[in-house]
Amino acid sequence: MKSMLMTTVAAIGVLSCLSAASHAADIIEPIYVEPPAPVYEEPVKEDYSGWYIRGDAGYLFGSSTSADYSVYGRDGSRYHYDELEMKGSYTIGAGVGYRVAEHFRADVSLDYYDLDIDGRSDCPDFSGCSYNDHATADIWTAMANAYVDLPYFGPVTPYFGAGLGFAHVGYGTMRNEICTPTCGDEGNFVGYHGGEDSWRFASSLMAGGSLDITKQLKLDVGYRYTRVFEGDAFGYDQVDSAFGASGVQGRDHGYDLHAVRAGLRYEFGSGGFGKGKEPVYAEAAPVYAEPAPIYEEPVYK
Repeated sequence: MKSMLMTTVAAIGVLSCLSAASHAADIIEPIYVEPPAPVYEEPVKEDYSGWYIRGDAGYLFGSSTSADYSVYGRDGSRYHYDELEMKGSYTIGAGVGYRVAEHFRADVSLDYYDLDIDGRSDCPDFSGCSYNDHATADIWTAMANAYVDLPYFGPVTPYFGAGLGFAHVGYGTMRNEICTPTCGDEGNFVGYHGGEDSWRFASSLMAGGSLDITKQLKLDVGYRYTRVFEGDAFGYDQVDSAFGASGVQGRDHGYDLHAVRAGLRYEFGSGGFGKGKEPVYAEAAPVYAEPAPIYEEPVYK
């Protein structure tokens, strides 16, 4: 009887221990461990410098200028030519440049402009008489340009720039009809004035944007204003030349060239304006650590 009682007490003790251990295991929960702070990774610095080449073509808008001329046999007075109208045409160009810094580059460029010019003016001292003229001209500009590339917007980088240089203006023969009073009449006198060539100063202003096709190849679209300063335009016609006239008879007052252009620019350096080089933050995932089981001694009562 006494042996059975001790066996029962021992069994109750074992069950109590198991119950306590089971209860202790039930209250174990994962412990949340705060992740480490985000890690700032310094962006990789690239060498933005490097050579580039560019080529473009565009549309030259029509514009107008004025001119003056002398009359052979007079006292050397200059007469004002009312208007020379330049028709819309085309322009092409190419250049070689160097990127000095991420947002600054410079190049030298050679550009060609094709001009088709009409002119009209009243004859001096003759009422009911006017001049109706037509000529062509070629303008070549050699410019040194500097550009500032603004912070980019996605793949597009706006820019503005300015240039200084020289222009060579070459006129073709000018056809001069004296209209008395109607132009195109069969009896009107038509004179031909030899064209003049001259070197002049030129300046330009540019604005536009470049689109990344690849890291090194850019599509460049923009507007360019070029000011070509005044110079020689044409000589005397065949009649005045027969009487001994020589030299320059007419001079233009310069040209304002307005053009929209599109072309490609290839940069041999790393290029890119820092795209993809923003600071990188490495986020650490939350960590859940399982604590070790805790054994609690049973309490006997």
